[in-house]
Amino acid sequence: MANETGQGVGQKGRFYLTKHIWLPQEPLENFNLRLSDMILRNMPKLPLGGEDAMRQFPILGELKKSHDKIKADLNYLLSHHEEIPALHEVHPRDLYVPGRAWRTFLLKLWGHEVKENTAAVPDTYEAINRIPGVHTALFSILAGGAEIEPHRGSAAGVVRFHYPLIVPTEPEKCWIEIGGHHFFWKEGEPLVFDDTREHWVKNQTKETRVVLIIDFNANMPFPVNIYTGLRYNLVRRSAEVKKVIERASIGVPPRNPVVQPTNGLISGARSTTAVPATARSDERH
Repeated sequence: MANETGQGVGQKGRFYLTKHIWLPQEPLENFNLRLSDMILRNMPKLPLGGEDAMRQFPILGELKKSHDKIKADLNYLLSHHEEIPALHEVHPRDLYVPGRAWRTFLLKLWGHEVKENTAAVPDTYEAINRIPGVHTALFSILAGGAEIEPHRGSAAGVVRFHYPLIVPTEPEKCWIEIGGHHFFWKEGEPLVFDDTREHWVKNQTKETRVVLIIDFNANMPFPVNIYTGLRYNLVRRSAEVKKVIERASIGVPPRNPVVQPTNGLISGARSTTAVPATARSDERH
């Protein structure tokens, strides 16, 4: 991989479609951003928070229905906090936050389930799968005092959803600005926005903030839908995405393994064997 490291902006260089076929990354991003203004005209009016977000996207209420289960998954995950990678360790091309202040636990990326990770948070993944069109999902864990500098995502035509799960006791000191709109997170109150609009995050407390991030495609008219569909299928099949999934798969032990009885080979006595959640998942898609 060719790297060009800049302060706070991650590595730029080649985007590998296959091991040997690549495209220059920065021109592709710039092309997407030029298209985003045209695509924005066909997007819902964003950003939206709280009840306004739920009225526009009622299907996202599936997460609120499972709030307690998702929170239990998260609490289990945080018991393995030191194993959760920083964003730049998973995706070197993305924004860099010093140290490990911004950690991400990836569940789905461009339509691919990260199976080693979803086994640790089965109720969360089940709730996500009740929402149609999701192509990326992750827990975003931001340490106290951390800042994510102003930036724009390049995936035009994608709606981003934040579902807050842990917020500081003074939530107004942990905020996000999106295209000039100022929001702070409240547990269980969603936020929906267009990732290509410039946004900036700052946690001015000493406490951790955790949100569940979900990306899904907005319905685009012809011929824009042709472009967004081609981009989605090109990216999801790329060597780059496969590498990110490999880095993100940290293998936290499955949560709540099922205990099944087995017969002892000699005495006939019944013993128990823990069966990991991955063995009983029946490929939840």
